[in-house]
Amino acid sequence: MGLIKICREWNKAEKAIKLAEQVSGKIINPSIYELRYAGRRIIEAFDHLRNGDKDKTRRLLRDALFDCLRARHDAVDAATTKIAADLDLARQRLGARSILANFSDFPQLLGELSEVRDNIANSREKRDDRDAIYQTIQDNDLTEIIRLYRNFQASEPLIKSAARRERLLMFVSLAIGIGCLIVGMVSWYIK
Repeated sequence: MGLIKICREWNKAEKAIKLAEQVSGKIINPSIYELRYAGRRIIEAFDHLRNGDKDKTRRLLRDALFDCLRARHDAVDAATTKIAADLDLARQRLGARSILANFSDFPQLLGELSEVRDNIANSREKRDDRDAIYQTIQDNDLTEIIRLYRNFQASEPLIKSAARRERLLMFVSLAIGIGCLIVGMVSWYIK
């Protein structure tokens, strides 16, 4: 187990963590803890290497590598979960019509996010392929999803404005309808 491979995985994890933090605006604690565990294992590995225990050194370095992988997985999970929750809330509060009128990439964003979340779920069953699945997500899918999500966030003021106009129009239409009903009932009653 080489330190170069651990360093490479550590860097991938840090990149995923930073992306997740940018999406959520929060520190991704589970990922940070995993990197902390990896660092601790690396230090312990050097200590065992100094004492000549190569088997223990290899086991600790292998554990450190897996900690780095878990850190990356946790970060990807955190980012996609946050994006999914935000999009679901926006759909509930603002309505699909307002969103689509001001952010036409919404179906693409939902589709790509859904596919990634399906792949994440499948990775639980396909344990031997889990890291390859997450690597593909981070290298190919996550960057595009985050780009679309940021574009969605940039469109939110327009979407919110359209949703307010739509609600106002609906309220005015309802008020006019009720007014017409009342006038009609009064006219009928007076006759």
